[in-house]
Amino acid sequence: MTGSGLVVVVGQVGSGKTTLLYSIMEETRVSEGSCRVTGTVAYVEQEPFIFSGTIKDNILFGLAYDENMLTTALQHS
Repeated sequence: MTGSGLVVVVGQVGSGKTTLLYSIMEETRVSEGSCRVTGTVAYVEQEPFIFSGTIKDNILFGLAYDENMLTTALQHS
């Protein structure tokens, strides 16, 4: 890929997304091939958590109750 752009890496759990990103950031040993990064790489690891409370509390996360928002969140999970 040349020029600037956004690359999104998606896949099932265990498919190698994190290993790929770690390899790009030179955090793992590359056993074959090569990797060259030009420009800036940003990576923010996701740390899922659930706090003590109801499912509704965990979805709203302190926001005011909005039935439409809660229904949408439940339908898309």
